[in-house]
Amino acid sequence: MGNRYFILGLNLLLLGATLFVSSCGRKAPPVVPELTTPSAVSQVTAVSRDNRAYLSWSRPAKSLKGKPAREIMEFEIYRREVKQEGAALPATLIAKVKANLPENAKVSGDSYEFVDDGEGRGLSYDQQYAYHLRAINFGQGPGPPSKEVMVRINPGPNPPSFLKAIGGDQTVFLSWEAPRFRADGKELTSPPLYNLYRGKSPQSYDSRPINTQPIEGRSFIDTGLANEVSYYYTVRAIDPELPSGHESLESNEAVAIPSDTTPPSRPRNLSAALAGKEVRLAWEANPEADLAGYFVCRSLYPGVGYIRLNLVPTTKVTFVDKNIPPATILYYAVSAVDSSPQRNESGLSEEVKVEIP
Repeated sequence: MGNRYFILGLNLLLLGATLFVSSCGRKAPPVVPELTTPSAVSQVTAVSRDNRAYLSWSRPAKSLKGKPAREIMEFEIYRREVKQEGAALPATLIAKVKANLPENAKVSGDSYEFVDDGEGRGLSYDQQYAYHLRAINFGQGPGPPSKEVMVRINPGPNPPSFLKAIGGDQTVFLSWEAPRFRADGKELTSPPLYNLYRGKSPQSYDSRPINTQPIEGRSFIDTGLANEVSYYYTVRAIDPELPSGHESLESNEAVAIPSDTTPPSRPRNLSAALAGKEVRLAWEANPEADLAGYFVCRSLYPGVGYIRLNLVPTTKVTFVDKNIPPATILYYAVSAVDSSPQRNESGLSEEVKVEIP
């Protein structure tokens, strides 16, 4: 009897061990990552230039559940015509814009810009259009529609022509020719106004013009720029008789590189003293922040014939001329030079005269 219970207990122990080992290797069901619906596209705007509508918007940062919206695949753009009378026409899908590296839109950070040119035919003049967008997630339906924005297509001025840009010291001087006609061929009845746009790469401009108010003339001075940097410009015309926000297409592009062309001031209070067989010179330090140094010049004649005694600018405000000819009269003067690529040099200081016995 005892052997039978012993064998039974041993079998139960082996069965339990087998079940324990098999359960340790069992895999749990795969967890499907949660895909959330993106929130509505925000900051949607629309402006017209000639027969095109320029749409801009921002990428949603959150989903409808308040989580980060990382899975956005694309944006759908819808357009409808706005009629003055009768039933509203339905909106139709006119374009899809990839969220990453789109081929049909410009991207700057989380901001997008799309141009609706009516599938290449242009939009209809004197027609109002309404737009809205949806964000689409991978493997998920579309998010809710954005707020609808409207824009009216008006035949604005032709773009300005012959835009020119000339660089100065932290400054660019711009000028252009005015258009005479509207895009529909009719002559402008009022002189156009202008908006100027600037960027640091070709065909890429800031969204806001550099002028705070529309420009009335045909020239502008852009100031406060960095020297030795390329700036790209375009100008758009505005018909003052149209509602605000309607611009022409862009003019030609002009590029300019501001450059430091301002020399340092002349060194002041130059003095000279004969000490044995040497002439020792001293002067006041210049105040310019971009000063590279000084050139010391000597001549046998007053006011003319000066030659440099140092080939490399000295940063000191003293100089010792050890190579002086005997029994002569020497004239000295000092110039200052800056560190710009142009190495702008000042005029000579007041000269000093030294008689050598």
